[in-house]
Amino acid sequence: MKRWLIVMVLFALALSGCVEKGPNAEEIKTLAIKSADNLSAYSLQSSVNQSLTLKGAANATSSNVTHIMESFETAAYVDLAAYKIQVVGSTKSQVEVPGEAANITSSQATIYQIGNSTYVKEDDGSWTHLLDPSPVETIWGAGTNNQVKALAESINQSSLEIVGSEKIDGQDCHKVRIETGASELYDIYNIAFSVAIKLVEYPPLVPSLNSTELNESSKIEKLVWISKDNYLIRKYQNLMSFKMTPILIGSLDPATGQMQRFNQSIRLGETDVSIETVDRFFDFNQPMKIAPPEEALKAPPRSPSPMPTATTA
Repeated sequence: MKRWLIVMVLFALALSGCVEKGPNAEEIKTLAIKSADNLSAYSLQSSVNQSLTLKGAANATSSNVTHIMESFETAAYVDLAAYKIQVVGSTKSQVEVPGEAANITSSQATIYQIGNSTYVKEDDGSWTHLLDPSPVETIWGAGTNNQVKALAESINQSSLEIVGSEKIDGQDCHKVRIETGASELYDIYNIAFSVAIKLVEYPPLVPSLNSTELNESSKIEKLVWISKDNYLIRKYQNLMSFKMTPILIGSLDPATGQMQRFNQSIRLGETDVSIETVDRFFDFNQPMKIAPPEEALKAPPRSPSPMPTATTA
């Protein structure tokens, strides 16, 4: 009996050695860039949802808490081979102040890029045609509009950890976590400062932030799903959250443009920020029907104003 057990164990070990192992994280990064380099077309659905909770005091209750929600939705159809892009986007902002009705605003945008022409639909329904004098090959060269490749190259600069497998749109994918580092903390500070500027209506007021508070409260999780059959990126997700307490340190003098520092800084209420970004890629190398409407094509072209040339006496 023991002899048979030993034989079975040896057989199992030999069989396991014949099973093909998948690529490691470093190999996946290389394969993702190589696959994206050969793309002729793709589609993209992108969403960004940002939530701010502004507390009027340290022990804030629902009666003195303001909520601000902003969302951005984008659908893009990109024909790299034919030099064509169609983008349809929408934004929505909702501000909830205690004791007041919610203030909701929204907007939409439609953009076509055909070669070196960009057609933009204005709020009144009219179209603007911007004509870039640069050669089409220059505008589209080096993968300028290949966001799949740009994301793959960005991921290549980070360390990855394979955390499992998951199906995206019916495709088996490697689920990979992107390790974060100092650059992400720098990004969080820039995002936090841009939020603080909006909150205090800069100028004239000038805010400052506590980097220690940001570093200690920040949470970041970046995940990417890469197809097992062709190593194209199917989905990217970035979850980010942090706390900040803006401090007003001065104001801008409109006459001089210089900041006048306050004798005593003013500490505002704590603000919780969460941002979720999700990109989904699909329709790889599929035919695209991208054509601006007739009214867009009839819009008179406008070229950028030439830069002034320096002259010498």
